[in-house]
Amino acid sequence: MSSNPLRSSGRSRYRLLAAAAVAAAGGTAWLVRSKRPQPPEPAPAPPRIGQTRPGTAATGTNGAASTPES
Repeated sequence: MSSNPLRSSGRSRYRLLAAAAVAAAGGTAWLVRSKRPQPPEPAPAPPRIGQTRPGTAATGTNGAASTPES
């Protein structure tokens, strides 16, 4: 029986560190690859200047076409 069973040799310690480094690199690569790309934000609507089509009447606040009262 050895005097200290918890103490590992230098060679096995380096193997353990190398295995941990490979596992960490693999886990990081898996996380990066598994993330879905975020879709871009939709572009804002362009400003509308004046009437969009000829002959369209402006609408009031209640949605009814505004006509001058005579």
